[in-house]
Amino acid sequence: MRQQKQSPLKQIIVTSIALWLYLTLEPTTEELYWLKQFCLLIVLIGGLKATLISLDFTRNILLRWYALKPSDKYGSARWATDKDHKLYGQFKTNGLLLGVSANSGRPLFFNGETHGLTLSPAGGGKTVNFFIPALLHLGDMPMIVPDLKGTLACITKRTREKRHKNKIYCVNPARLYEKKLGKPARYNPLQILMDSWQSGNMEDLITDAQAIALQLLSEPPQSGENTFFRNGGRMIMVFCMLYLVTRESDKTPTLSDVLKMLRNEALLKEALHVASCSDVIKGDLADIANDLLAKVEQNDTRQWESFREGAVQSLSAFSASGWLSESTSACDFRFFDLKNKKATVYLIADPTRMKVYAPWLGLLGWCALTELTRCQSKKQVLFLFDEAANFKIEGLTGKLTELRGYGCRVWFALQSLDAFAKVYGKDDLQTMLEQCECQQFFGIQSYKTAELISKTLGNTTVKADNFNLGHVVVDPVLFSVGEHARPLLTPDEVRRFRDCIILLRGQPPIHALKVGYHEVRPWSRWADVDPMYGRKFKGKARVVLRY
Repeated sequence: MRQQKQSPLKQIIVTSIALWLYLTLEPTTEELYWLKQFCLLIVLIGGLKATLISLDFTRNILLRWYALKPSDKYGSARWATDKDHKLYGQFKTNGLLLGVSANSGRPLFFNGETHGLTLSPAGGGKTVNFFIPALLHLGDMPMIVPDLKGTLACITKRTREKRHKNKIYCVNPARLYEKKLGKPARYNPLQILMDSWQSGNMEDLITDAQAIALQLLSEPPQSGENTFFRNGGRMIMVFCMLYLVTRESDKTPTLSDVLKMLRNEALLKEALHVASCSDVIKGDLADIANDLLAKVEQNDTRQWESFREGAVQSLSAFSASGWLSESTSACDFRFFDLKNKKATVYLIADPTRMKVYAPWLGLLGWCALTELTRCQSKKQVLFLFDEAANFKIEGLTGKLTELRGYGCRVWFALQSLDAFAKVYGKDDLQTMLEQCECQQFFGIQSYKTAELISKTLGNTTVKADNFNLGHVVVDPVLFSVGEHARPLLTPDEVRRFRDCIILLRGQPPIHALKVGYHEVRPWSRWADVDPMYGRKFKGKARVVLRY
Protein backbone atom coordinates (compact mmCIF):
# COMPACT_ATOMS: atom_id res chain seq x y z
CA MET A 1 0.00 0.00 0.00
CA ARG A 2 1.36 3.40 -1.07
CA GLN A 3 2.38 5.55 1.87
CA GLN A 4 0.71 8.97 1.94
CA LYS A 5 3.13 11.87 2.23
CA GLN A 6 2.16 14.63 4.65
CA SER A 7 1.22 17.84 2.93
CA PRO A 8 3.88 20.60 3.39
CA LEU A 9 1.01 23.09 3.82
CA LYS A 10 -0.39 21.17 6.78
CA GLN A 11 3.08 20.97 8.27
CA ILE A 12 3.49 24.74 7.97
CA ILE A 13 0.05 25.41 9.56
CA VAL A 14 0.65 23.08 12.53
CA THR A 15 4.13 24.48 13.13
CA SER A 16 2.87 28.06 12.92
CA ILE A 17 0.06 27.41 15.44
CA ALA A 18 2.52 25.72 17.82
CA LEU A 19 4.89 28.67 17.51
CA TRP A 20 2.06 31.13 18.17
CA LEU A 21 0.97 29.23 21.27
CA TYR A 22 4.55 29.03 22.50
CA LEU A 23 4.96 32.78 22.18
CA THR A 24 1.59 33.74 23.70
CA LEU A 25 1.16 31.27 26.57
CA GLU A 26 1.99 32.44 30.08
CA PRO A 27 2.92 29.41 32.22
CA THR A 28 0.94 30.37 35.35
CA THR A 29 0.32 26.75 36.14
CA GLU A 30 2.31 23.59 35.78
CA GLU A 31 -0.05 22.31 33.05
CA LEU A 32 0.47 25.48 30.99
CA TYR A 33 4.21 25.17 31.47
CA TRP A 34 4.27 21.66 29.98
CA LEU A 35 1.90 22.75 27.23
CA LYS A 36 4.31 25.52 26.30
CA GLN A 37 7.20 23.03 26.28
CA PHE A 38 5.14 20.68 24.10
CA CYS A 39 4.53 23.56 21.66
CA LEU A 40 8.28 24.21 21.61
CA LEU A 41 8.89 20.54 20.77
CA ILE A 42 6.38 20.74 17.90
CA VAL A 43 8.13 23.90 16.63
CA LEU A 44 11.53 22.23 16.78
CA ILE A 45 10.27 19.10 15.00
CA GLY A 46 8.51 21.25 12.40
CA GLY A 47 11.63 23.33 11.86
CA LEU A 48 13.70 20.19 11.43
CA LYS A 49 11.22 18.82 8.91
CA ALA A 50 11.16 22.16 7.10
CA THR A 51 14.96 22.09 6.91
CA LEU A 52 14.89 18.55 5.52
CA ILE A 53 12.20 19.53 2.99
CA SER A 54 14.31 22.54 1.93
CA LEU A 55 17.39 20.38 1.50
CA ASP A 56 15.41 17.82 -0.47
CA PHE A 57 13.92 20.59 -2.63
CA THR A 58 17.38 22.05 -3.27
CA ARG A 59 18.69 18.61 -4.17
CA ASN A 60 15.84 18.08 -6.62
CA ILE A 61 16.50 21.46 -8.23
CA LEU A 62 20.21 20.63 -8.65
CA LEU A 63 19.44 17.16 -10.01
CA ARG A 64 16.91 18.61 -12.46
CA TRP A 65 19.43 21.23 -13.61
CA TYR A 66 22.07 18.54 -14.07
CA ALA A 67 19.62 16.26 -15.90
CA LEU A 68 18.58 18.99 -18.33
CA LYS A 69 22.13 20.24 -18.99
CA PRO A 70 23.66 18.51 -22.09
CA SER A 71 26.89 16.64 -21.47
CA ASP A 72 29.48 15.24 -23.85
CA LYS A 73 29.15 11.67 -22.65
CA TYR A 74 28.14 10.36 -26.09
CA GLY A 75 29.89 12.99 -28.22
CA SER A 76 30.89 16.66 -28.18
CA ALA A 77 30.46 17.74 -31.81
CA ARG A 78 29.21 21.31 -32.24
CA TRP A 79 29.18 24.14 -34.74
CA ALA A 80 31.88 26.77 -34.47
CA THR A 81 30.92 30.12 -32.98
CA ASP A 82 32.13 33.61 -33.84
CA LYS A 83 34.40 33.33 -30.82
CA ASP A 84 36.05 30.32 -32.49
CA HIS A 85 36.34 32.21 -35.79
CA LYS A 86 38.07 35.09 -34.05
CA LEU A 87 40.36 32.75 -32.11
CA TYR A 88 41.55 31.02 -35.28
CA GLY A 89 41.88 34.25 -37.26
CA GLN A 90 39.16 33.50 -39.78
CA PHE A 91 37.91 37.10 -39.81
CA LYS A 92 41.26 38.30 -41.17
CA THR A 93 40.96 39.11 -44.87
CA ASN A 94 44.39 37.87 -46.03
CA GLY A 95 43.19 34.49 -47.28
CA LEU A 96 40.70 32.61 -49.41
CA LEU A 97 37.04 33.55 -48.95
CA LEU A 98 35.05 30.55 -47.71
CA GLY A 99 31.69 32.23 -47.11
CA VAL A 100 30.07 34.28 -44.36
CA SER A 101 29.37 33.22 -40.80
CA ALA A 102 25.87 31.88 -40.26
CA ASN A 103 25.98 33.50 -36.80
CA SER A 104 26.88 37.09 -37.66
CA GLY A 105 27.19 37.35 -41.44
CA ARG A 106 30.86 38.33 -41.22
CA PRO A 107 33.10 36.98 -44.03
CA LEU A 108 35.27 33.97 -43.23
CA PHE A 109 38.73 33.47 -44.74
CA PHE A 110 41.24 30.60 -44.80
CA ASN A 111 44.93 31.50 -44.71
CA GLY A 112 46.50 28.09 -44.08
CA GLU A 113 49.61 26.87 -45.86
CA THR A 114 48.28 23.48 -46.90
CA HIS A 115 45.86 22.13 -49.45
CA GLY A 116 42.10 22.44 -49.73
CA LEU A 117 39.00 20.93 -51.33
CA THR A 118 35.72 22.35 -52.60
CA LEU A 119 33.12 19.67 -53.28
CA SER A 120 29.88 20.58 -55.02
CA PRO A 121 27.86 19.10 -57.89
CA ALA A 122 27.62 20.76 -61.29
CA GLY A 123 25.91 24.13 -60.94
CA GLY A 124 26.47 24.17 -57.18
CA GLY A 125 28.44 27.41 -57.23
CA LYS A 126 32.11 26.38 -56.98
CA THR A 127 33.18 28.94 -59.58
CA VAL A 128 31.01 31.84 -58.40
CA ASN A 129 31.51 31.29 -54.68
CA PHE A 130 35.15 30.24 -54.50
CA PHE A 131 37.36 30.31 -57.62
CA ILE A 132 36.50 33.73 -59.01
CA PRO A 133 36.68 35.31 -55.51
CA ALA A 134 40.12 33.72 -55.02
CA LEU A 135 41.40 35.15 -58.31
CA LEU A 136 39.96 38.60 -57.65
CA HIS A 137 41.14 38.81 -54.04
CA LEU A 138 44.61 37.26 -53.77
CA GLY A 139 46.50 39.53 -56.13
CA ASP A 140 49.88 39.06 -54.42
CA MET A 141 49.84 35.26 -54.67
CA PRO A 142 51.06 33.69 -57.95
CA MET A 143 48.56 31.18 -59.29
CA ILE A 144 48.33 28.37 -61.83
CA VAL A 145 44.76 27.87 -62.98
CA PRO A 146 43.55 25.07 -65.27
CA ASP A 147 40.60 26.82 -66.92
CA LEU A 148 38.54 24.23 -68.75
CA LYS A 149 36.13 26.70 -70.34
CA GLY A 150 38.22 29.86 -70.51
CA THR A 151 35.67 31.76 -68.41
CA LEU A 152 37.91 32.22 -65.36
CA ALA A 153 40.48 34.04 -67.48
CA CYS A 154 37.84 36.20 -69.19
CA ILE A 155 36.32 37.30 -65.87
CA THR A 156 39.48 37.85 -63.82
CA LYS A 157 42.41 38.52 -66.21
CA ARG A 158 41.96 42.29 -66.37
CA THR A 159 41.79 42.66 -62.59
CA ARG A 160 44.86 40.52 -61.93
CA GLU A 161 46.81 42.27 -64.69
CA LYS A 162 45.81 45.92 -64.19
CA ARG A 163 44.90 46.19 -60.52
CA HIS A 164 47.10 43.49 -58.94
CA LYS A 165 50.01 44.03 -61.39
CA ASN A 166 50.38 40.36 -62.32
CA LYS A 167 52.11 39.14 -65.44
CA ILE A 168 49.47 37.07 -67.24
CA TYR A 169 50.15 33.99 -69.39
CA CYS A 170 47.15 32.46 -71.14
CA VAL A 171 48.21 29.09 -72.55
CA ASN A 172 45.30 28.78 -74.95
CA PRO A 173 45.85 26.15 -77.68
CA ALA A 174 42.27 26.39 -79.01
CA ARG A 175 42.46 30.21 -79.04
CA LEU A 176 39.22 30.58 -77.08
CA TYR A 177 38.17 34.24 -76.65
CA GLU A 178 41.45 35.29 -78.26
CA LYS A 179 40.29 38.87 -78.84
CA LYS A 180 39.77 39.30 -75.11
CA LEU A 181 42.65 37.19 -73.79
CA GLY A 182 45.30 38.18 -76.33
CA LYS A 183 47.92 36.10 -78.12
CA PRO A 184 48.27 32.66 -76.51
CA ALA A 185 51.45 31.80 -74.62
CA ARG A 186 53.37 28.61 -75.39
CA TYR A 187 55.08 26.03 -73.21
CA ASN A 188 57.23 23.12 -74.40
CA PRO A 189 57.33 20.28 -71.83
CA LEU A 190 60.57 18.88 -73.31
CA GLN A 191 62.37 22.05 -72.24
CA ILE A 192 62.76 20.40 -68.83
CA LEU A 193 64.75 17.59 -70.49
CA MET A 194 66.82 20.10 -72.43
CA ASP A 195 67.65 21.94 -69.18
CA SER A 196 68.99 18.73 -67.65
CA TRP A 197 70.98 17.84 -70.78
CA GLN A 198 72.58 21.26 -71.10
CA SER A 199 73.49 21.35 -67.39
CA GLY A 200 74.90 17.81 -67.43
CA ASN A 201 72.28 16.52 -64.99
CA MET A 202 71.93 13.02 -66.43
CA GLU A 203 70.05 11.66 -63.41
CA ASP A 204 67.15 14.06 -63.84
CA LEU A 205 67.25 13.65 -67.63
CA ILE A 206 66.45 9.94 -67.49
CA THR A 207 63.98 10.27 -64.63
CA ASP A 208 62.08 13.17 -66.20
CA ALA A 209 61.84 11.41 -69.56
CA GLN A 210 60.32 8.39 -67.84
CA ALA A 211 57.95 10.65 -65.88
CA ILE A 212 56.75 12.42 -69.05
CA ALA A 213 56.16 9.07 -70.74
CA LEU A 214 54.22 7.85 -67.71
CA GLN A 215 52.18 11.06 -67.70
CA LEU A 216 51.25 10.64 -71.36
CA LEU A 217 50.67 6.89 -71.15
CA SER A 218 49.61 6.45 -67.54
CA GLU A 219 48.46 3.39 -65.70
CA PRO A 220 44.72 3.27 -64.99
CA PRO A 221 43.63 2.70 -61.36
CA GLN A 222 42.95 -0.93 -62.29
CA SER A 223 45.96 -1.67 -64.50
CA GLY A 224 45.10 -5.26 -65.46
CA GLU A 225 47.23 -7.40 -67.74
CA ASN A 226 48.09 -4.74 -70.36
CA THR A 227 50.83 -3.26 -68.16
CA PHE A 228 53.48 -5.04 -70.27
CA PHE A 229 52.40 -3.31 -73.47
CA ARG A 230 52.10 0.08 -71.78
CA ASN A 231 55.62 -0.32 -70.40
CA GLY A 232 56.82 -1.09 -73.92
CA GLY A 233 55.09 1.97 -75.35
CA ARG A 234 56.66 4.15 -72.67
CA MET A 235 60.11 2.70 -73.39
CA ILE A 236 59.86 3.75 -77.05
CA MET A 237 58.68 7.24 -76.03
CA VAL A 238 61.60 7.60 -73.61
CA PHE A 239 64.06 6.59 -76.32
CA CYS A 240 62.66 9.08 -78.84
CA MET A 241 62.72 11.95 -76.35
CA LEU A 242 66.27 11.20 -75.21
CA TYR A 243 67.51 10.71 -78.76
CA LEU A 244 66.09 14.03 -79.95
CA VAL A 245 67.25 15.95 -76.88
CA THR A 246 70.82 14.64 -76.99
CA ARG A 247 71.36 15.37 -80.67
CA GLU A 248 73.76 18.19 -81.38
CA SER A 249 71.21 20.94 -82.01
CA ASP A 250 70.36 24.32 -80.54
CA LYS A 251 66.66 23.75 -81.13
CA THR A 252 64.67 22.13 -78.37
CA PRO A 253 62.68 19.18 -79.76
CA THR A 254 58.94 19.07 -79.27
CA LEU A 255 56.36 16.38 -78.66
CA SER A 256 55.33 16.80 -82.29
CA ASP A 257 58.88 15.81 -83.27
CA VAL A 258 58.63 12.73 -81.06
CA LEU A 259 55.32 11.77 -82.68
CA LYS A 260 56.77 12.25 -86.17
CA MET A 261 59.62 9.87 -85.37
CA LEU A 262 57.24 7.28 -83.93
CA ARG A 263 55.03 7.37 -87.01
CA ASN A 264 57.97 6.98 -89.42
CA GLU A 265 59.13 3.44 -88.72
CA ALA A 266 62.11 3.70 -91.06
CA LEU A 267 63.29 6.88 -89.33
CA LEU A 268 62.78 5.27 -85.93
CA LYS A 269 64.79 2.17 -86.83
CA GLU A 270 67.58 4.33 -88.23
CA ALA A 271 67.69 6.27 -84.95
CA LEU A 272 67.86 2.99 -83.01
CA HIS A 273 70.86 1.83 -85.03
CA VAL A 274 72.63 5.17 -84.62
CA ALA A 275 71.95 5.30 -80.86
CA SER A 276 73.04 1.69 -80.33
CA CYS A 277 76.64 2.80 -80.82
CA SER A 278 76.34 6.04 -78.81
CA ASP A 279 77.99 6.67 -75.47
CA VAL A 280 75.79 9.60 -74.38
CA ILE A 281 74.05 9.46 -70.99
CA LYS A 282 76.83 7.10 -69.88
CA GLY A 283 75.68 4.51 -72.43
CA ASP A 284 72.06 4.35 -71.20
CA LEU A 285 70.72 5.52 -74.55
CA ALA A 286 72.61 2.72 -76.32
CA ASP A 287 71.25 0.16 -73.85
CA ILE A 288 67.67 1.28 -74.49
CA ALA A 289 68.26 1.25 -78.26
CA ASN A 290 69.75 -2.27 -78.21
CA ASP A 291 66.85 -3.53 -76.09
CA LEU A 292 64.34 -2.14 -78.61
CA LEU A 293 66.33 -3.45 -81.60
CA ALA A 294 66.14 -6.93 -80.14
CA LYS A 295 62.35 -6.63 -80.20
CA VAL A 296 62.37 -5.20 -83.73
CA GLU A 297 64.42 -8.08 -85.09
CA GLN A 298 62.19 -10.80 -83.68
CA ASN A 299 60.30 -12.94 -86.17
CA ASP A 300 56.98 -12.01 -84.56
CA THR A 301 56.74 -8.22 -84.94
CA ARG A 302 53.32 -7.91 -83.30
CA GLN A 303 54.86 -7.07 -79.94
CA TRP A 304 56.96 -4.28 -81.44
CA GLU A 305 53.95 -2.89 -83.34
CA SER A 306 51.85 -2.96 -80.17
CA PHE A 307 54.50 -0.95 -78.34
CA ARG A 308 54.85 1.59 -81.16
CA GLU A 309 51.11 1.93 -81.72
CA GLY A 310 50.50 2.55 -78.02
CA ALA A 311 53.09 5.33 -78.02
CA VAL A 312 51.66 6.88 -81.20
CA GLN A 313 48.13 6.94 -79.80
CA SER A 314 49.32 8.60 -76.59
CA LEU A 315 50.99 11.40 -78.56
CA SER A 316 48.43 11.74 -81.35
CA ALA A 317 47.02 14.94 -79.83
CA PHE A 318 50.37 16.63 -80.54
CA SER A 319 50.18 16.05 -84.30
CA ALA A 320 51.77 18.82 -86.37
CA SER A 321 48.35 19.79 -87.76
CA GLY A 322 46.65 19.92 -84.35
CA TRP A 323 46.09 22.77 -81.92
CA LEU A 324 48.55 21.45 -79.35
CA SER A 325 51.50 21.45 -81.74
CA GLU A 326 51.86 25.22 -81.85
CA SER A 327 51.12 25.58 -78.13
CA THR A 328 54.00 23.21 -77.24
CA SER A 329 56.48 24.44 -79.87
CA ALA A 330 58.46 26.77 -77.55
CA CYS A 331 58.54 28.29 -74.06
CA ASP A 332 57.30 31.86 -73.68
CA PHE A 333 57.57 31.52 -69.90
CA ARG A 334 58.80 29.12 -67.23
CA PHE A 335 56.78 28.00 -64.25
CA PHE A 336 59.65 28.75 -61.87
CA ASP A 337 59.21 32.42 -62.83
CA LEU A 338 56.21 32.45 -60.48
CA LYS A 339 58.60 32.17 -57.55
CA ASN A 340 60.28 35.43 -58.48
CA LYS A 341 57.44 37.69 -59.60
CA LYS A 342 53.70 38.15 -59.41
CA ALA A 343 52.29 36.12 -62.26
CA THR A 344 49.23 34.09 -63.16
CA VAL A 345 49.14 31.21 -65.63
CA TYR A 346 45.80 30.19 -67.13
CA LEU A 347 45.83 26.75 -68.81
CA ILE A 348 42.81 27.06 -71.06
CA ALA A 349 41.27 23.92 -72.57
CA ASP A 350 38.49 23.37 -75.07
CA PRO A 351 35.51 21.85 -73.19
CA THR A 352 34.27 20.17 -76.40
CA ARG A 353 37.52 18.21 -76.80
CA MET A 354 38.46 17.26 -73.25
CA LYS A 355 39.72 13.80 -74.25
CA VAL A 356 42.33 15.58 -76.36
CA TYR A 357 43.19 18.29 -73.85
CA ALA A 358 43.14 16.22 -70.65
CA PRO A 359 46.60 14.61 -71.21
CA TRP A 360 48.03 18.04 -72.09
CA LEU A 361 46.58 19.60 -68.92
CA GLY A 362 47.98 16.78 -66.80
CA LEU A 363 51.40 17.08 -68.45
CA LEU A 364 51.62 20.85 -67.91
CA GLY A 365 50.50 20.35 -64.33
CA TRP A 366 53.34 17.87 -63.86
CA CYS A 367 55.79 20.32 -65.46
CA ALA A 368 54.64 23.11 -63.14
CA LEU A 369 55.07 20.97 -60.02
CA THR A 370 58.48 19.75 -61.21
CA GLU A 371 59.85 23.23 -61.92
CA LEU A 372 58.49 24.77 -58.71
CA THR A 373 59.70 22.01 -56.39
CA ARG A 374 63.22 22.36 -57.79
CA CYS A 375 63.36 26.04 -56.86
CA GLN A 376 65.09 27.05 -53.65
CA SER A 377 62.50 29.76 -52.99
CA LYS A 378 59.65 28.92 -50.61
CA LYS A 379 57.40 31.72 -51.86
CA GLN A 380 53.77 30.57 -51.94
CA VAL A 381 52.27 29.49 -55.28
CA LEU A 382 48.63 28.40 -55.44
CA PHE A 383 47.29 25.77 -57.84
CA LEU A 384 43.56 26.21 -58.41
CA PHE A 385 42.55 22.87 -59.92
CA ASP A 386 39.01 23.49 -61.11
CA GLU A 387 37.28 20.25 -62.17
CA ALA A 388 40.32 18.32 -60.96
CA ALA A 389 38.86 14.93 -61.95
CA ASN A 390 38.88 15.86 -65.67
CA PHE A 391 42.65 15.42 -65.94
CA LYS A 392 45.32 13.47 -64.11
CA ILE A 393 48.72 14.53 -62.82
CA GLU A 394 50.66 11.34 -62.26
CA GLY A 395 51.79 10.96 -58.65
CA LEU A 396 50.05 14.15 -57.51
CA THR A 397 48.53 12.79 -54.31
CA GLY A 398 51.85 11.27 -53.27
CA LYS A 399 53.51 14.67 -53.61
CA LEU A 400 50.97 16.61 -51.54
CA THR A 401 52.92 16.17 -48.32
CA GLU A 402 56.21 17.47 -49.75
CA LEU A 403 54.62 20.28 -51.79
CA ARG A 404 53.89 22.25 -48.63
CA GLY A 405 57.61 22.40 -47.86
CA TYR A 406 58.22 23.91 -51.28
CA GLY A 407 55.56 26.58 -50.88
CA CYS A 408 53.10 24.95 -53.30
CA ARG A 409 49.44 24.77 -52.31
CA VAL A 410 46.84 22.81 -54.26
CA TRP A 411 43.11 23.50 -54.10
CA PHE A 412 40.90 20.82 -55.65
CA ALA A 413 37.40 21.43 -57.01
CA LEU A 414 35.34 18.29 -57.56
CA GLN A 415 31.80 17.46 -58.56
CA SER A 416 31.97 14.10 -56.81
CA LEU A 417 34.47 12.03 -54.86
CA ASP A 418 33.74 8.97 -56.99
CA ALA A 419 34.89 10.84 -60.11
CA PHE A 420 38.26 11.54 -58.46
CA ALA A 421 38.55 7.90 -57.35
CA LYS A 422 37.81 6.76 -60.90
CA VAL A 423 40.73 8.80 -62.28
CA TYR A 424 43.27 8.46 -59.44
CA GLY A 425 42.10 5.41 -57.50
CA LYS A 426 40.46 4.91 -54.10
CA ASP A 427 43.73 4.98 -52.18
CA ASP A 428 44.68 8.30 -53.77
CA LEU A 429 41.25 9.68 -52.90
CA GLN A 430 41.79 8.84 -49.25
CA THR A 431 45.26 10.42 -49.36
CA MET A 432 43.86 13.58 -50.92
CA LEU A 433 41.17 13.89 -48.24
CA GLU A 434 43.75 13.40 -45.48
CA GLN A 435 46.07 16.08 -46.92
CA CYS A 436 43.39 18.75 -47.46
CA GLU A 437 43.39 20.85 -44.30
CA CYS A 438 40.32 22.81 -45.40
CA GLN A 439 37.30 21.04 -46.93
CA GLN A 440 34.28 22.92 -48.21
CA PHE A 441 30.98 21.22 -49.07
CA PHE A 442 27.72 22.54 -50.47
CA GLY A 443 24.87 21.20 -52.56
CA ILE A 444 25.70 17.57 -51.74
CA GLN A 445 23.24 15.12 -53.36
CA SER A 446 25.08 11.80 -53.23
CA TYR A 447 23.93 9.77 -50.22
CA LYS A 448 27.34 8.07 -50.04
CA THR A 449 29.09 11.44 -49.80
CA ALA A 450 26.45 12.77 -47.39
CA GLU A 451 27.02 9.74 -45.17
CA LEU A 452 30.79 10.35 -45.21
CA ILE A 453 30.31 14.01 -44.26
CA SER A 454 27.85 13.07 -41.52
CA LYS A 455 30.38 10.67 -39.99
CA THR A 456 33.14 13.26 -40.30
CA LEU A 457 31.08 15.90 -38.49
CA GLY A 458 30.77 13.52 -35.54
CA ASN A 459 28.15 12.93 -32.84
CA THR A 460 26.73 15.25 -30.25
CA THR A 461 24.99 14.38 -26.96
CA VAL A 462 21.31 15.35 -26.83
CA LYS A 463 18.60 15.10 -24.17
CA ALA A 464 15.65 12.82 -24.82
CA ASP A 465 12.24 13.15 -23.10
CA ASN A 466 10.74 9.85 -21.91
CA PHE A 467 7.12 9.38 -20.86
CA ASN A 468 5.60 6.51 -18.90
CA LEU A 469 1.87 6.43 -19.70
CA GLY A 470 0.97 3.70 -17.20
CA HIS A 471 -1.53 0.90 -17.96
CA VAL A 472 -4.82 2.73 -18.29
CA VAL A 473 -5.82 6.20 -19.36
CA VAL A 474 -6.40 7.42 -15.82
CA ASP A 475 -2.90 6.48 -14.60
CA PRO A 476 -0.59 9.46 -13.99
CA VAL A 477 1.88 10.26 -16.77
CA LEU A 478 5.47 10.07 -15.53
CA PHE A 479 8.18 12.15 -17.21
CA SER A 480 11.92 11.50 -17.31
CA VAL A 481 14.97 12.80 -19.22
CA GLY A 482 17.78 10.74 -20.71
CA GLU A 483 20.83 11.20 -22.97
CA HIS A 484 21.81 9.59 -26.25
CA ALA A 485 24.15 10.19 -29.20
CA ARG A 486 22.98 11.94 -32.35
CA PRO A 487 24.93 12.95 -35.49
CA LEU A 488 25.48 16.69 -35.74
CA LEU A 489 23.83 16.28 -39.15
CA THR A 490 22.31 13.06 -40.41
CA PRO A 491 23.01 12.06 -44.04
CA ASP A 492 19.53 13.22 -45.02
CA GLU A 493 20.08 16.57 -43.30
CA VAL A 494 23.40 16.95 -45.12
CA ARG A 495 21.62 16.30 -48.41
CA ARG A 496 19.00 18.96 -47.60
CA PHE A 497 21.54 21.42 -46.16
CA ARG A 498 21.23 24.62 -48.19
CA ASP A 499 24.30 26.33 -46.75
CA CYS A 500 27.99 25.53 -46.71
CA ILE A 501 29.76 23.03 -44.43
CA ILE A 502 33.44 23.78 -43.81
CA LEU A 503 35.84 21.42 -42.08
CA LEU A 504 39.15 22.83 -40.82
CA ARG A 505 41.70 20.53 -39.23
CA GLY A 506 41.60 20.69 -35.46
CA GLN A 507 38.62 23.07 -35.34
CA PRO A 508 34.86 22.67 -34.87
CA PRO A 509 32.93 22.39 -38.15
CA ILE A 510 31.70 25.70 -39.58
CA HIS A 511 28.19 26.49 -40.72
CA ALA A 512 28.69 29.19 -43.35
CA LEU A 513 26.48 30.93 -45.89
CA LYS A 514 27.55 31.00 -49.53
CA VAL A 515 28.45 34.37 -50.99
CA GLY A 516 29.27 34.98 -54.65
CA TYR A 517 31.75 37.45 -56.09
CA HIS A 518 28.82 39.52 -57.39
CA GLU A 519 27.69 40.03 -53.78
CA VAL A 520 31.03 41.43 -52.62
CA ARG A 521 32.20 44.98 -53.12
CA PRO A 522 34.41 45.90 -54.93
CA TRP A 523 34.63 42.49 -56.68
CA SER A 524 31.30 43.01 -58.38
CA ARG A 525 32.84 45.99 -60.19
CA TRP A 526 36.21 44.37 -60.83
CA ALA A 527 34.87 41.23 -62.50
CA ASP A 528 34.33 41.26 -66.27
CA VAL A 529 31.48 39.75 -68.23
CA ASP A 530 31.08 35.97 -68.17
CA PRO A 531 31.28 34.99 -71.87
CA MET A 532 29.12 31.92 -71.29
CA TYR A 533 26.18 34.13 -70.27
CA GLY A 534 27.09 37.38 -72.02
CA ARG A 535 26.47 39.48 -68.92
CA LYS A 536 27.66 40.23 -65.42
CA PHE A 537 26.08 38.55 -62.44
CA LYS A 538 24.20 41.01 -60.28
CA GLY A 539 23.37 40.81 -56.60
CA LYS A 540 22.84 42.85 -53.47
CA ALA A 541 26.10 43.60 -51.66
CA ARG A 542 26.45 41.38 -48.59
CA VAL A 543 30.17 41.93 -47.93
CA VAL A 544 32.24 45.10 -48.30
CA LEU A 545 36.04 44.79 -48.35
CA ARG A 546 38.57 47.59 -48.26
CA TYR A 547 41.89 47.44 -50.12
